[in-house]
Amino acid sequence: MKALVLAAVAGVLLGGIAGGGWYLLSVRAGGKQPVNAVTSASPSPVQLSPTPTRTVTTPPPTLTPTPTPTPTPTPSTGLTTVQDPAGFTLPVPTGWQRRADGTSVFYDSPDGSSLIQVFVMGDGAPYDQATATDSSLAGNPTRFPGYHRIRLEVTAGGAADLEYAYNPPGKSTRRAVDHIMTAPDGKTYALLLAGPAEDWPTPLQPIQQSLVTSWCLTGRC
Repeated sequence: MKALVLAAVAGVLLGGIAGGGWYLLSVRAGGKQPVNAVTSASPSPVQLSPTPTRTVTTPPPTLTPTPTPTPTPTPSTGLTTVQDPAGFTLPVPTGWQRRADGTSVFYDSPDGSSLIQVFVMGDGAPYDQATATDSSLAGNPTRFPGYHRIRLEVTAGGAADLEYAYNPPGKSTRRAVDHIMTAPDGKTYALLLAGPAEDWPTPLQPIQQSLVTSWCLTGRC
């Protein structure tokens, strides 16, 4: 009995499959294919075109140039060439004020801590004058307490430099360079720059060097 049932079920399934196949073919043929023309065709394999490989070129990142720091200029000493009424020309820092005291011409800094002094000295070679000045300052402790010589030497052109320091009461140590030279008029001049010791070598040393190299008698520069 079970065998009969299984055979019947198999027949129904086969009939259903065959009928379904006919229905699809009939629809595709517009209904004109004979009923008994059941064609079992294997579908042609679909040829799939290979998907082309796309090469994506990534543009290089735009590099923003790092700005080069603009170096900040070193402040200059701000020197101005001045034709002094006393008959000479010299470089003077901007803002320094002139004053005369006896035979000396001074240019004082705005805060009064530094000065340029120009004056005519007595007879004698520059080095001899520098040596005499050293002895005079060392022998006057009231005006120059704690005086001590830093250097005393002959420089270019037969001139001489006396560099020294001293300790004014209630003030910081002062330092000075006294450059003594013989000018074209035959006179011996002292070009002195003095100021707080902490302002050496800068800003005072560049001023002193400019004073020595640029000072001249008016009309003979």
